[in-house]
Amino acid sequence: MTSLVLGTAGHIDHGKSALVKALTGTDPDRLPEEKERGVTIELGFAQLSLPSGATMGVVDVPGHERFVRQMVAGATGIDVVLLVVAADDGVMPQTREHLAIIDLLGISRGVVAVTKSDLADPEWLAMVKDDVARLLMGTGIEGAPIVAVSSKTGEGLDELKAALDAVAGEAPARQAALPMRLPVDRVFTISGAGTVVTGTLWSGVVRRDDPVEVLPSGRSGRVRGVQVHSQAVAEASAGMRVAINVAGLDRDEIDRGDILAAPGSLQVTDRFDAYFTYLPGNEKPFESGARVHVHHGTREVLGRVLLMDGVATLEPGGRAFAQVRLEEPLAPRYDDRFIVRSYSPVFTIGGGTVLDALPPRRTHLREPERELLDALRSHDLSGAATGLLASRGVPMTSAEVAAALGLPRAGVADDLNRGPFERFKVAGDTYFVSVDGLERLVSGSVAELVRFHEDHPKSTGIAAGALRDRVDRRVVPKVFDAVLESAAARGLVRIVGGEVRHPQAAASALAEEDEALAALLPLLEAQGLAPGTVADLAGTAGVDVGVARKALTKLVAAGRVVRLGPDLHFAADAVEGARARVVEYLESTGTMLASDARDILGTSRKYVVPLLEYFDSHGVTKRDGDTRTLRRG
Repeated sequence: MTSLVLGTAGHIDHGKSALVKALTGTDPDRLPEEKERGVTIELGFAQLSLPSGATMGVVDVPGHERFVRQMVAGATGIDVVLLVVAADDGVMPQTREHLAIIDLLGISRGVVAVTKSDLADPEWLAMVKDDVARLLMGTGIEGAPIVAVSSKTGEGLDELKAALDAVAGEAPARQAALPMRLPVDRVFTISGAGTVVTGTLWSGVVRRDDPVEVLPSGRSGRVRGVQVHSQAVAEASAGMRVAINVAGLDRDEIDRGDILAAPGSLQVTDRFDAYFTYLPGNEKPFESGARVHVHHGTREVLGRVLLMDGVATLEPGGRAFAQVRLEEPLAPRYDDRFIVRSYSPVFTIGGGTVLDALPPRRTHLREPERELLDALRSHDLSGAATGLLASRGVPMTSAEVAAALGLPRAGVADDLNRGPFERFKVAGDTYFVSVDGLERLVSGSVAELVRFHEDHPKSTGIAAGALRDRVDRRVVPKVFDAVLESAAARGLVRIVGGEVRHPQAAASALAEEDEALAALLPLLEAQGLAPGTVADLAGTAGVDVGVARKALTKLVAAGRVVRLGPDLHFAADAVEGARARVVEYLESTGTMLASDARDILGTSRKYVVPLLEYFDSHGVTKRDGDTRTLRRG
């Protein structure tokens, strides 16, 4: 089964579709308006049998400048390019633009077909071939075979197939070991089957009944069936042109440009760091922050390219690290290629390689961030895994690092386990963090605690979650708790009852709270079943209301006080005494009304009703209408 895709490229009316039909027997122009106008508007598809017995999927792309968007969508999935140049026209504007796109996408295998050879004499053909050879210089397909053909007479077709066969054998394999990912280039409905999507499988394997996720929407579905060139297959692997019947999703829930992926394998982002190339043919420098069209996979969105480290402009032919900020989300992976076209008028000006798919929002690089981008650019994946941790500065699992880089987890885990990292075991997962990253979190926590105590001198501490928000919201709450425990073990912070405090800064607040504790409990015990509000209690005890609330919370946690509402607290002994009297009464009479309880407890309905509801909820009494009975068993 084919696992390579051949894509056409070239100027309008240079015979791309006619050549595909001559090679495969399939007319890739399927729309009525394409046949009527003789112009390819949408992507077309066919299957090519090669002399060796191998087969290739074929994607035929539009050549008109108005349809470069569709051309890019088709070109992003190809392994081998068939660049088409008509003998009677020679090299034309879209020839150059398509070749630039192919080069920016990193496609390094190709063949050139000089079509309509029956319309040119040998001397003219030789001149066209020389022009094409010069055009290819400095590109990824420099030195590619150049074959003169005629779709009309069949001359040169066998030679072209042989050249394609040889080049196909040199094309690099797709990433079958990575999770499944399919950029969608067509969506339609088949009666009785439902929603079908097509595209080139960029990575992984897809099988019947596999769960899938649609990105960027995050909708979920299931694979009902898989076809490769109209033949049902048990599975399809990376590099194949596939049609997938998706269950659980309606036609209007998937769009061209979406990505179908293994659940949880990709993350949606509104920015990514990249190594950006500004094409040498541009007439003026590229200005950092310029609004552009960004093409990734089969999707096009608007965005801005911001050059790093204060670089304001990039000369034609220049390259630089950049952060691409998007107006609509994408789901890129490390080492993906993207194309950049100017905002208006629209033409291809550059492109590049995705490096960090989930970076912080910044353009000035710290040293660890620069080291990470250098490692990613040079494909030092071991250095990238460790560099990502150093760059992020927060604890991450090996799975999170692998997902951020788009790499298999096993290799990343090995690299991290060998690295000089601090480790936290949290809920069965191992989190890694650089020594500097951990120190930053600990010192940041201490500094925020000092600041908190200065701003809130009457508070004895802050909740761990609130402290995390002040230090770094990227840290998972349970992991931040582990960081705090590490800091507490070093005597830098204190954790008491879920509250975090600085060891020295809370002394006066603690003393005030101790004073409130000492005064409030005897006061509640004296008030029995008619306690005052929190404000009344604080006023009588001579303490701040906020301090009184915290002290009462501690008394509730210690079991000395029972809270029956935000402003209603009883001494625990008083509640227990009331419970005993209610039980004694019910054992004697069998039933009780609220008015009976008021009489035997000697307090007002204001306090009786909350007490009875408390006894109901704690299995002492059972309510039936206005009557209560003793709950048995």
